[in-house]
Amino acid sequence: MKKSEIMKRLIKLPLVTIIGLMLLVGCEKNDKLINTRLCDSKYFYYATADSRIYLKQSLSEIFIVFEQDSITKDLADLIMSKFSFIDMNIISSDYNQIIVRINESLTDCTIVNDYLKVLNEDDEIFSATPVFYLSENDPDSYYILLSEVLTKNNENLISELDFIEYAETMNLKLVEAKYSTQYFKVKKVTTGFEALEISNKIYESGKVQYAQPNCIVKIERH
Repeated sequence: MKKSEIMKRLIKLPLVTIIGLMLLVGCEKNDKLINTRLCDSKYFYYATADSRIYLKQSLSEIFIVFEQDSITKDLADLIMSKFSFIDMNIISSDYNQIIVRINESLTDCTIVNDYLKVLNEDDEIFSATPVFYLSENDPDSYYILLSEVLTKNNENLISELDFIEYAETMNLKLVEAKYSTQYFKVKKVTTGFEALEISNKIYESGKVQYAQPNCIVKIERH
């Protein structure tokens, strides 16, 4: 069979648990977006207590999720036309959430992060988040940060109800709790980095077996 590419939300689950993974269809990362530049600084999240996953931020790409659940191409174009730093050649087959390019050749990630803040101030945008890469040399190693956090509380230390109450004090809203795992969304997105920062804080609290930001990565089927 030919390789087919899908965009999948990365959900970490125990091996004994079988849950239908949520697919994010239509937010395809086009080959035109391969030639990207990366920041020097690195970010990370905890895979385990002894392991971190390091990420390098793109200087030219941003991921947008609109406030409305259903949106047309014309409306997406209209919203994004308010921002002079965005390339209006939007590449997507699902306009509820899109990857956009910055139309400047930047070398400073602080400018990208300032743009994220500007985008997140718009009432028609739920979240604008950074696009990361796991490898500098592999264009398919993209890691698109979502404003969502996936957790599993440590039942020996804290009950699920108490953990949910704790997590919701950290700018999170519970979407679903199933099989002793929790799926949260960020309540208020300001910088675009909230899911990454909050998941690390929760992990460092010792109250969880894992806490990770949700994301979009490339999965290949053979």
